[in-house]
Amino acid sequence: MANITESLPSFEGKCVSITIKDDGNSHDLSNPHFELQGGRLFIIGTVPVGATDSNWVSGCQSAVAWDRVTDYFVFENLEVYTKAIEKSNQYQKENPDES
Repeated sequence: MANITESLPSFEGKCVSITIKDDGNSHDLSNPHFELQGGRLFIIGTVPVGATDSNWVSGCQSAVAWDRVTDYFVFENLEVYTKAIEKSNQYQKENPDES
């Protein structure tokens, strides 16, 4: 059987927006990598500006247990992610009843 890390995607230099089981919020990470901690695999990265409304965790390191991930979106880099966030924010301003 192949080593688990051999089949993991590489997100080097990218931004990833992750959805996890039983959580309605996305978890966005810049330049994430995988790491084993306490016998579990985590995806670890830096929270980018714009990931939360107040930016209270921007710049902090964050980790998500890989076995809790249901899906994710990959942005080619921080600039592409930032443009997507701006587009989403603009849509919400123009369509407040759909939030």
